[in-house]
Amino acid sequence: MTKPTRCFKDFTSAYLSLVEELRDDYDHISSPRGMKVKEKLGVRFEITNPLHRIPYVPARKFKIQYMIAEALWYFSGNNETEWIANYAPFWYAISDDGTTANSAYGARIFKTHPRIAQGNLNQWEYIKNELENDPDSRRAFLHIRTPEDSIIGLKDVPCTIGLQFFIRNGALDMVANMRSSDLVLGISYDVPAFTFLQELMAIELGVPIGTYIHVSNSLHVYERHFEMLDEILDKRNVAESSLLSYTRGPMSPMPLQNSTRRLYVIEAHLRSCKHVDHVDEILAEAKDLDDYWYDWAQILAAHRMAMLGNKKKMRSLMYGVSEQLRPIKLLLGENR
Repeated sequence: MTKPTRCFKDFTSAYLSLVEELRDDYDHISSPRGMKVKEKLGVRFEITNPLHRIPYVPARKFKIQYMIAEALWYFSGNNETEWIANYAPFWYAISDDGTTANSAYGARIFKTHPRIAQGNLNQWEYIKNELENDPDSRRAFLHIRTPEDSIIGLKDVPCTIGLQFFIRNGALDMVANMRSSDLVLGISYDVPAFTFLQELMAIELGVPIGTYIHVSNSLHVYERHFEMLDEILDKRNVAESSLLSYTRGPMSPMPLQNSTRRLYVIEAHLRSCKHVDHVDEILAEAKDLDDYWYDWAQILAAHRMAMLGNKKKMRSLMYGVSEQLRPIKLLLGENR
């Protein structure tokens, strides 16, 4: 049975609460595919300000570079494993064909997809048209997982069932329905990614962003991360999480001008960079971007510098982005 909705103003507070529940008040110990987990069923929570999407949780070691890359990957509609594996190599391990990713949600959202309505539906345009024609609609449901995924996906079966959009009280609310949520590896990036989608849809509809609601049918943590839960809930770490969330606050609103297509091209150029001068040239050409999107460009450039082993340049670039987007270790000190 679905648990009562718990309401939070920011994702950091929600995340700390979920960690405490899974550590101390889990429903089950189970072992799907032979891997022990602590699990709660039917977990539901609400974030009243979806722009407060970054989990400021030092012990989680959240990677801003991956958050930005994954969001851009979704926005692009790309489903290539190689693209996203450049930011997180684990994608190679879960690709069923070694080339594409079943959990490339953007390919199911922004483009027609053979498993969605026989390839005859662009879901993003459908959602927008539905809510423009009937703002009170209950039909604006964006499907991610399909029955066919149970047959085709052996390693990577999408964890997300779907996203449903509602215009209520003049604002765009969204409900994410998950069949499965890994507290450490999954939900910490899912919430930012989904709220980016919610924000973009609100902009295109011309309405304010509303509330984000998340429903996890199975919220769980694997045994290899049990000790991390204790570390996250260490008094010092909780105090730092609360302070960071309070002082950094939510991300700035997304600009009305969507520059994600241009950023996708910029990312391709950065990916081919071999030296700092080339990176600087690319960023110089991107200076006309809104500050919001230029932060994204700098974060992608910082990742490229890290890949090339130039940590000094990487840190310099990350110090140059908005405080909300700086890695926690830069906010607290390199020793963290």
